[in-house]
Amino acid sequence: MTLLGSLEDDEYLPEYGTLVIRDRYAADGLEPLENELLGELATEALSGTVATAGDGWVHGHAGDPFQSVRLEAHDAPPPVGLDDWEDVVESPFRTRSGQVALGLLTGGEGDGTLELGRRGLFRVRVARRAAAAGEEGDVWLVQFWPSAGPGLPRWVRRTRPALSAPDPGWQQVLGHPVMSAAWAAAGFGPPRPDSWLDEPLDGDPPDAAICAQLGVAPPVSHRDAVALLVAAGVLVADGDGHRLADHPPLAAERVSLPEGLAAQVERAAASARYTWAAADLTSVAAWGDPAPLGDLAERLLVAPGEVPGLLAYAVSDHLVQRVGEGIAALPRRRPERVSTPVPVVVPSRSEHPATVPGAPPRAGVVGGNGEVIVWRAGDPVVLGRVPDQYRYRAHETPAGIAVATSGGPGMLVRWDGTSERLPVDLGTHPARSADGRFLAGVEHHVGRRSWDRPHLLDVTTGEVVSLPRTDELTRRALAVVDGALIYADGFQAGSRTFRWRPGADPEPLAPDLWQIDPLSGAALERGADGVFRHDPAGARTPLPADRPYELVPGGGLLYAFRYAPPSVWLLAGGEPEEHPVPEGCDLSTAIPSAPFWETPTTLVFTGERGGVSRLVRWEIRSGRFEHFDLPALAGYRPFAVQPILRPRPGLPAH
Repeated sequence: MTLLGSLEDDEYLPEYGTLVIRDRYAADGLEPLENELLGELATEALSGTVATAGDGWVHGHAGDPFQSVRLEAHDAPPPVGLDDWEDVVESPFRTRSGQVALGLLTGGEGDGTLELGRRGLFRVRVARRAAAAGEEGDVWLVQFWPSAGPGLPRWVRRTRPALSAPDPGWQQVLGHPVMSAAWAAAGFGPPRPDSWLDEPLDGDPPDAAICAQLGVAPPVSHRDAVALLVAAGVLVADGDGHRLADHPPLAAERVSLPEGLAAQVERAAASARYTWAAADLTSVAAWGDPAPLGDLAERLLVAPGEVPGLLAYAVSDHLVQRVGEGIAALPRRRPERVSTPVPVVVPSRSEHPATVPGAPPRAGVVGGNGEVIVWRAGDPVVLGRVPDQYRYRAHETPAGIAVATSGGPGMLVRWDGTSERLPVDLGTHPARSADGRFLAGVEHHVGRRSWDRPHLLDVTTGEVVSLPRTDELTRRALAVVDGALIYADGFQAGSRTFRWRPGADPEPLAPDLWQIDPLSGAALERGADGVFRHDPAGARTPLPADRPYELVPGGGLLYAFRYAPPSVWLLAGGEPEEHPVPEGCDLSTAIPSAPFWETPTTLVFTGERGGVSRLVRWEIRSGRFEHFDLPALAGYRPFAVQPILRPRPGLPAH
């Protein structure tokens, strides 16, 4: 057995919780398999409990955090230490090009390529374990080797149950407002005043007959909802407060439910229990076309007594069908046709896309009078006020909302509503680490003896470390990456760039770096010889200089604005794509209400419509635009708080 090559990414960020490995396109590649059920997204099954694979793709069940992924190509089955891994699955895989790369669920592949050595059928082994303590995500090892025939997928090791616990059903029985009170009472989410318990409950109360069976009147306030949740067994008294029950009773066993609601609860319980394992079953069925039933328990590593229920769910969810003594996968269902004719209208290029109502701003806004407003339980709440005359940027942090202001240090409005000055002046445009823990900026003193001084602030402890000041006004903070401040010593071509880690001397980086992405470490260079993108590994790629591109969080895409007609250009490595934006979106990047990234795939604009301040949210993967009209409380020209893009485990929650 020989290792032919490997490809690693310690900072792989999945889309929709799915690790994706995909064939590189080759014009002379093999034709697709005749079995269309093995195509990517050909069925309605998800990525399974660990991973599934098909004709040119592998999908892994990864969750949302960053993942550490290693791909390996071998010429024969490689050994694997099963004790080193929590979950292991082997599956057939077919490559049309002989090359694979990490990709995204919505399309596209990363920069690195793994050469498999040939085209055609392979076996792929996917092994997964949790990352080390203090690190997020999972560690993955994905090994490919040639195979003479496809065979069927087989799960080799499981330490996590294939079947999840059933959904107790209280969400369906008691409703979202009551269940939201459960989370709040158990201490999740931002802190709430004691008066919160006596605030009215949003929405319609649960059915009075169900409340009567639990011996509680229909809830009117949050306090009533907590009493109902305790009676149901969802909440448990814990000292002066409450905690969520470790194993809440099933709703159907505690109360008698109407027929329609009972069916809804039963379906939700089955979905929670079987969805991921049903995807495993569908993968076996697709490769078998049909696959035998006799060895499913052994093949899937599930208890034999669980197979009938799992199979019944997969059939009822239209994932598989019975074919004699076996099962075959079913193709993805086509959307139902509209029964009445709908005229197709192709809008002209000058028209603005429509928006639909959306959610409030994720981290709140700073109002025109300096009030910091957040949304709790769907309602705007004034968290605190920043008294300064000018306010420039606001950032969500684990300790509260930090607002950059004029005239010295900014303000920190803590999650408990108290406010205080930051211990140091970070300027009007501080940089923030991806997890929100660190803020960095350059303090400028303009006068007879002008000087500047970079600072790095840990907002969770209040600790400040600083570089010596210089008699210049040239330094600017670019980013905080892995606890280090990256800064430039000028604003023009030829400026030097440095990385400074407290306790060490600044170390020089490539010159002319203009932007650093704190999520990935990718950088954008603008110098006399052009514009370049630096990937985290150091590769330098030229970019078109016709537009002032900036890095999208994550570093894989670039974007730029066009003002007439208003639109956003996205560049992913090929030709740039122009996307019109809704009417009234403010595209200026020089004002506090400049567009910002709410998530690595969601861009938010500020504007006005009919005299009302409005936020417009664009999800770049789906192209969907949402709007949210800010209340009058926000005042004139409010601007949004920029959310944390990558929460860090172990830091205080708000």
